[in-house]
Amino acid sequence: MSSPEGEASSVDVAYCVPGGQVFQSVYMQIHGYIALLICLLGSAANSVNIAVLSRKEMASSTNSILTGLAVADLLVMLDYIPFALHLYTNIGSQQNNNSYGWAVFIYFHSIFSQTFHTISIWLTITLAVWRFIAIKFPQKNRTLCNKRNTSIAIGLAYAVCPILCLPFFFVMNIQEVYRNKNVNETLNDTQIVNASTKKGPAYAVMMTKNEDLLTAIFWIYSVFIKLIPCVVLSILSVLLILKMKSSDRRRQKLLKKSVITTNEGDKTRFNDDSGGKRGAGRTDRTTRMLVALLGLFLATELPQALFGLLTAIAPHLFQICYYAFGEVMDLMALVGSAVNFVLYCSMSKQFRSTFTRLARKVLPLPRPTGEQLVPLKS
Repeated sequence: MSSPEGEASSVDVAYCVPGGQVFQSVYMQIHGYIALLICLLGSAANSVNIAVLSRKEMASSTNSILTGLAVADLLVMLDYIPFALHLYTNIGSQQNNNSYGWAVFIYFHSIFSQTFHTISIWLTITLAVWRFIAIKFPQKNRTLCNKRNTSIAIGLAYAVCPILCLPFFFVMNIQEVYRNKNVNETLNDTQIVNASTKKGPAYAVMMTKNEDLLTAIFWIYSVFIKLIPCVVLSILSVLLILKMKSSDRRRQKLLKKSVITTNEGDKTRFNDDSGGKRGAGRTDRTTRMLVALLGLFLATELPQALFGLLTAIAPHLFQICYYAFGEVMDLMALVGSAVNFVLYCSMSKQFRSTFTRLARKVLPLPRPTGEQLVPLKS
């Protein structure tokens, strides 16, 4: 996009200066410590998710997708720990911020985190589609959402998403930069030159100056990686909620009919149609948990999608606006990846029971009489 420099400057000032820069300078003082805390807790929580969901008694298509999702989220947070530790806190060493090795890590981090976060996004979509099939077409669920198809869907997410993120390889490059004694440079978080560096070489990850390529990357990021998944998940969430309400009304009608009828055949048909009170309740809890998971995803991803779309429409806002709020966007993504454990524990009795049994094997806790666990149906 080729806007005159003066025009771009006036737009930047109108939208992001000086408020955005002031906010960034204040927030960056605490971002590293908040992000580290979330990453450490989230890494532990996702490790527990993997351990619990991969248990034999938890085997189901839904739990297989949730396990793949936990692996992707775990890798995103493990990658962010050294990044936050070194760049945003006083805990990590600041002496190598300008080294070639640190520039390579920044380059790797930018691509690695985006790739696995994209995997997480598309696994969430897969989860929503699987759940919709389960409650909309229950008679076809065992065929369409069987173990084989689920494994293929997870494998495709892990294989295709790196290809989808391949353009990010070309939008950044490592360059050698110099700092003169009398020059006071201000660069973004991937272009930091240590203030203590004397005249001599330093290395930084720089964005391409090709505006057409940059615009194309922003459209890929905002539309294909963020906005389309948000739209799809919004539609699926609404359909799941409507279907769940419809099923509730249908069960209530059948229940009333079963109360007033004396025909044993009608009672049998009611039990067959509703799947029984226990089965229906378990299905509803699973669906509600997944709707809550989708809602959490939309709350953390939709603002990033809209911000990315704004940047795609006006690429000159990237250097000023995006970097002013980039750390907040990172934090929202980390929160979304970290809180799934709390969601599972609060909404799934089966998850709590399996987690308790697993914890008793590791920790010296009292062992009450064991419970019979029923695998979560997909």
